Amino acid sequence: MVLSVVAAAQWGCAGAEADPRPKAQGAPTSITLDTASPKLRALTVEPVQVTHERVVAVLPAQLVLDEDHTVRVLSPVTGRVRTLDAKAGDVVAVGAPLAHVVSSDLAQAVADQAKAEASATAAARALARAEDLLAHKVIAQKELEQARNDAAQADAELRRAHQRVEQLGVGDGTSGEFVLRAPIAGVVIDRTANPGAELRPDATTPLFTISRLDALWLTAAAPQHDLAAFRPGATLSFTTDALPGRTFEATVTWISDQLDPVSRTAAVRAVVANPGHELRAQEIGSARLLTHEVQAQVLVPSAAVVTMGAEAVVFVETARGTFARRAVVVKDDDGKLATIGSGLAAGDRVVSRGSLLLAAELGRTP
Repeated sequence: MVLSVVAAAQWGCAGAEADPRPKAQGAPTSITLDTASPKLRALTVEPVQVTHERVVAVLPAQLVLDEDHTVRVLSPVTGRVRTLDAKAGDVVAVGAPLAHVVSSDLAQAVADQAKAEASATAAARALARAEDLLAHKVIAQKELEQARNDAAQADAELRRAHQRVEQLGVGDGTSGEFVLRAPIAGVVIDRTANPGAELRPDATTPLFTISRLDALWLTAAAPQHDLAAFRPGATLSFTTDALPGRTFEATVTWISDQLDPVSRTAAVRAVVANPGHELRAQEIGSARLLTHEVQAQVLVPSAAVVTMGAEAVVFVETARGTFARRAVVVKDDDGKLATIGSGLAAGDRVVSRGSLLLAAELGRTP
């Protein structure tokens, strides 16, 4: 009986030594796809971005006209539009005609100027005569003083009438035609005037809106927990779906001194250069507040990072068709770019599209 137990034990040991099954191995850390595989063509690989800038906040933003270089033109006279000289989209220079208006106000102003000129001339002549008569002791001193007073009043009235005509601009005063002109150079953004329309100087609806589009204002609402990072001169990075793949820098010029009582946000304004007029007022997008970091930041597209177990990983291309799984530490992710704290370095090429496909393939690898 003892011999049988010993023999069985010896057989068991020999069987264990001869077991052909492989011992358990660790999870695979890389995967290789055939160069002709359609899966490889579905992947996008790009180098990591290395920058010294860090995104502090991401805010919804809107572009509006630069109010420092925008004018809404009203009519200073009562009249009727005879012809229009500009339409929406036209580029106009300073003083360019916008509309011709038949107006009795201009004719009245020119007539008042003519009357004032005649009165001033007559008063000047009367003063000269009074001075001559006083020299010959024909009139009293008080009559000379009266003549001087009349001449001064006539000169003042002439200046007033002349300034009124200058304010209305140069036109054909006898026909009463007033020319409405552009006060600044820019683009006609909007026009509400129509031929035959009656105009009044006390109207509130602008006839023309003219703006210089070389710069636009960016407006955003910053939450109070991000306000410490905002200051005049800070840089915002603006992106919009209207121009995909493009980034525009904006410089913060103003931050509201009070919060909105409902949203607890402060209005922020920045200036965006727009030399090619590619951006348009009322476009919406995202504004990212950037700060300069002493230590370089490694950035990858957010889609490059996938979760496998308890780890955040990316796939690094080590050779054509070969990708290594790399665990990383994500410091920040705004939905488009992820800031990597460790695990990647400058020069690494990561899969920015198709990471989930590789994760699935790696999970099926024995």
